Amino acid sequence: MESKDAARNEETEMKKNGEDQPSTHASTDPSHLHHVEGGRVEKKDRGFPRVKTYRYAMIVGYQGKNYFGMQVQKGPNAAPTIESHLLDALLKNGWISQQLYDRPFDFFFQRAARTDKAVSAVRQICSLQLPRMDDLPLTGAAQMNAYLPEDIRVFGFRRATQNFHSQKYCDARTYSYTLPTFAFAKPDEKTDAKFRIKPEVVKEVEEILQLYKGTHNFFNYTSKKAFEDRSCCRYIILFTCGEPFLYRDDFRNEDVEFITLTVKGQSFILHQIRKMIGMTISVVRELQSRSAIQRSFEGERMDVPKAPGLGLLLERLHFHNYDKNYAASHEPLSDWGERIEKDINDMKEKQITKEILDTELREQSMMRWLSDLVQHHTFLADPSSAEIAKGTFVQLAARVANQESSVPLAESVEPEPKPEGEPEEAEGSAVK
Repeated sequence: MESKDAARNEETEMKKNGEDQPSTHASTDPSHLHHVEGGRVEKKDRGFPRVKTYRYAMIVGYQGKNYFGMQVQKGPNAAPTIESHLLDALLKNGWISQQLYDRPFDFFFQRAARTDKAVSAVRQICSLQLPRMDDLPLTGAAQMNAYLPEDIRVFGFRRATQNFHSQKYCDARTYSYTLPTFAFAKPDEKTDAKFRIKPEVVKEVEEILQLYKGTHNFFNYTSKKAFEDRSCCRYIILFTCGEPFLYRDDFRNEDVEFITLTVKGQSFILHQIRKMIGMTISVVRELQSRSAIQRSFEGERMDVPKAPGLGLLLERLHFHNYDKNYAASHEPLSDWGERIEKDINDMKEKQITKEILDTELREQSMMRWLSDLVQHHTFLADPSSAEIAKGTFVQLAARVANQESSVPLAESVEPEPKPEGEPEEAEGSAVK
């Protein structure tokens, strides 16, 4: 009690003498306080221009091969990203200050969907708060593109509601994945550029994709997540398979067949789409059973292969509820009109789709991934069996490649004895 009384008396004396008292705040940094001058409180400048501001939606397309994802990275050795270039353009146009450039959340800069390294997008939406500019929807895209590289394009701006947040207001995301059809070759078919997918196999792929529709626990389709983690539960709205098409390989002087899969979901977790594609390929190639897809949603940890990232493209973001609720006062964000759609499709065809197809033909990423599929993953083709079936596809494919298909496919294929030390790999396999 005596110590408390002494402290109270000391505080009273300090007040009488006009001395500063020890601060009870967690931080004594004066920069956190407003400035008092002439009896008035001068509010600290937060970096916003002292003009009226509006919340805007900005639609962006980009070829992602030269960038380390969408999200800006900090530090002196930060890798180039899409957001870093967008922020540079905003700063050079004089629409944000250096302080806001360093702290994008202070002007509510937010992307609707994050894309990983080398992944492209054609209708990415960003929300941001900028000084009021009546001509921004008409001239803003050209002003931004003047400071952006050719593989990043802003297509337009639209004024949004004052609380618009592109990620939280987004109802769904649509991605596409384009790949060579030989990825769906059966064990008795050669996996090469001459492969042409049969209509019944296209139908089979479509049926397998339907198994992903609805709400499931995708903990096996991401990394470092447990079955109990509720963030792994995601809702798939649709998953479809398009029609096959031919694309010319001028270097090898041949036509290669491709096909595009399209998935729409409420949201996705890391690697989810690529692993759904990888599992679908494994089932069609008879490395895995269809029932394995249902089991992958249950508590058992499974080895789900991840398809290459090259063919993945963010196609569209959906704002159905926003468009419906604010139809009377604001333009829609799911449909940007014919003029902007034409610009989007031009960029998609010339810079993104063409680049995906050319890169696949040049680097053979899917063929190389298929060649490692059996060696680097374990598959349980028979769910009732505890034995892991290894090498079955490779052995059958080798027989086709060597024109040794006299053994009925229904029979088990025993590997031929090899000299000691020789690797367990089928020589002359169609999968290179």
